[in-house]
Amino acid sequence: MTVTAVVPLPVGYAERRDAVFAPVAGLSALVRVVRALGEVGVVVVAAARPLAVLAREALVGQRLSGVRVVEAEAPGDRVQCVAAGLRAVDTNGHVVVHDIEWPMVGTDTLKQIVATLHDGSVAVLPVLPVTDSVKAVDARGVVTATEERSALRTVQYPRGFAADVLAMLVRQADSGSFDELEAALTAGTPLTLIDGDDEALSLELPRDADYLAAVIAGR
Repeated sequence: MTVTAVVPLPVGYAERRDAVFAPVAGLSALVRVVRALGEVGVVVVAAARPLAVLAREALVGQRLSGVRVVEAEAPGDRVQCVAAGLRAVDTNGHVVVHDIEWPMVGTDTLKQIVATLHDGSVAVLPVLPVTDSVKAVDARGVVTATEERSALRTVQYPRGFAADVLAMLVRQADSGSFDELEAALTAGTPLTLIDGDDEALSLELPRDADYLAAVIAGR
């Protein structure tokens, strides 16, 4: 089955364009993500109207003109972006959804997601165990207990889905702030967990640009 990676660019980034297009260590978050995802399949950037032209220009400028950029329906929230990306996907194939706020894509994790989908899973999530101490606090902010963390996990991107399953979750969504994991949990979709990437992290660019550059230099 085919694998298509979808990168949503919701309308909120129209006011934070540097988070998508400003270079860090020579490459923007968009270009860095698209290049990494392109290792396992076709990449579709699904952008709100104010961002679509900028996305095409940024990709052409990095010799990525073959990457398809599709325009989301108004208002261009995340749910419309994911829906637009799905319209460019083989409904019998697999989809990898990535979030631009995770600019470092672990190749091994990405390949494991694809392999797990090919093995029959319909939703695949990379996770890491919670290693920090987790405390419960009351309304006054006073620590009342130490929570058991052995069953806790942090969830990362990218996330893999059977295309028809993700399409169903999008159709059922009633909010522009669509989160495919929350939608899958609500729908009772079987989730397959795989080991995440210790170096993957969510960043707010351009605020965290220096930190990201240091991480890249240390690799």
